[in-house]
Amino acid sequence: MNRKTKKNRLGSLIGLLIVIILVILVVIFIKPFDKKTTGNAPIKVDPSKSAAIITSSSVVARDATEKVANAGEASWVQVQSKGTGDKFTDVSTANVTIYKAHNPQVLKTATSAHPTLAVLPDIMAQYPDALIMNASGFNMATGDITGFQINNGALLTNWGENKRAYEAFVINNDGSMTTYDSTTPASQILANGAQQSYSFGKILIKNGQVQENDGSVNWMIHSFIGNDQANNLYLMISETSAGYDTIMAQIANLNLTNLVLMDGGGSSQMGLKGQTIVPSQDNRQVGDFIVLK
Repeated sequence: MNRKTKKNRLGSLIGLLIVIILVILVVIFIKPFDKKTTGNAPIKVDPSKSAAIITSSSVVARDATEKVANAGEASWVQVQSKGTGDKFTDVSTANVTIYKAHNPQVLKTATSAHPTLAVLPDIMAQYPDALIMNASGFNMATGDITGFQINNGALLTNWGENKRAYEAFVINNDGSMTTYDSTTPASQILANGAQQSYSFGKILIKNGQVQENDGSVNWMIHSFIGNDQANNLYLMISETSAGYDTIMAQIANLNLTNLVLMDGGGSSQMGLKGQTIVPSQDNRQVGDFIVLK
């Protein structure tokens, strides 16, 4: 009996050791895997609290705002600029092509998350008296538009639906202009009157303050959208190799209120009244243009 008891105890001890070893293996191998997979996911926060407690644009404020598959025919928004001035004024510098628009009507060409791609001459043919520039970025493999997108006051794509574009330039239905990042939920932006949004890169100037340089404005050609205190709208394209410091120094005297980086490289292209001002470097079709008349 004593031998059987000892064998039973030994068997129980071995079984217990096996269980302990299995638990240790689970802790070692499973837990780190969980941390790795969840650590790269977008942070989701309570939209009602996000703007108050989080300022990083890596945070995604999600809500249940309904999206539309198509916003319908693109419509014009009247921008109300203060004072007087010509409709379009060339205020270009040595390395940046810049047009200032006073009291323009503004149209956004992208009306769905998968817009029809076009080159500048196509859009100039539709709007021969307009100032036109590429705007939001798009996925070159799928054609899907990038970032936070609104047209005709309807949400096309929400924050966090792709890996980039956590900031946007917004034109409201009263013609005012502002910027948002992904800490502000779509419901709040729409409630504030958003009619059109343009999204791809970083907010470079917000409320008159130059933001931290994150390196996204590099040697490549870049497009930009901005506004000043008088609510004039600015479209800009920098030359290749201009770089951040040169660009910001040359536009400093414009005293811009907001400035947001748009798509660049071969996507950058601008035309005025049927004439190409800045051609695409590779005749690239893009998914979104901003049109001013």
